[in-house]
Amino acid sequence: MTQRASICVASDAPEEEAAFDAWLDRWKSELTFISGDYGCGCCVHLYDIEGPKEVVEAIPEQLRTSTDWTEKGVKAHR
Repeated sequence: MTQRASICVASDAPEEEAAFDAWLDRWKSELTFISGDYGCGCCVHLYDIEGPKEVVEAIPEQLRTSTDWTEKGVKAHR
């Protein structure tokens, strides 16, 4: 069973970018869906993902956020 999650990476936080890149490198092949970046890019990068529970649980805590994707199943990304 797949689960959904949303990820928010602050553009001015290199440690968050590194954490996201490491997570994505490790789990990308297991994802059933990953959106394009629909954040503004100047402040934040936002991604919606879907994958197995293990993949979602491995997302670093500081990158997790709630969106309509996780709360209502609505794809808000471009």
